[in-house]
Amino acid sequence: MGLFTVIDHRAFKTLHLIAGEFQSYAPIGTVSNGRIQLDGSRIGVEELSASYKIINKWMGRVYIYTWMWTLHDKGPEEDLVIKCEFSGKMKTGRQVRFFSKSHAPLVEWLNQDKRIKELCNSIDYELLELRYSSREQRWRVEMRPNYGDFIWILLPPVKYARKPKPQEIQDTMSLIKRLAKLIKKEERGV
Repeated sequence: MGLFTVIDHRAFKTLHLIAGEFQSYAPIGTVSNGRIQLDGSRIGVEELSASYKIINKWMGRVYIYTWMWTLHDKGPEEDLVIKCEFSGKMKTGRQVRFFSKSHAPLVEWLNQDKRIKELCNSIDYELLELRYSSREQRWRVEMRPNYGDFIWILLPPVKYARKPKPQEIQDTMSLIKRLAKLIKKEERGV
């Protein structure tokens, strides 16, 4: 058993602990291969999962907490990628903007939805990306919030993980639910 195997095991325990904080919204289903599947039906999504994106550093590793979820939709006729970007500072009025290289009405709806912008601002996201596959007729959404990461450094010996605050738990699940409704056109009046 190598050093990284032991660290990976500790990181996965932390992942399970963090995902467990969300059980009142999405109960944990299966747990395997460094991924935790949750039942996202209560919040209107399919295949909700929590996992870590692993980044190797010199003398350490960073495990970045990642939410992934999917949603079936007979939406756009072409593949589409929508990203969220932040500008400004959190304390002095940060701006949220969704953008895509393709013209898509959904981008406009996302940028006009004040509640989605509020929810995005409530948690600092390293990544918030919506991808649509026209072949699969499915959205895949990836979200990397600023909670849940597991950091391990050999020298000086440090291991660190931050559990989400109750408001962050509620805001994350509210954002997923709101995005799903907007994708399904329930909030667009279409």
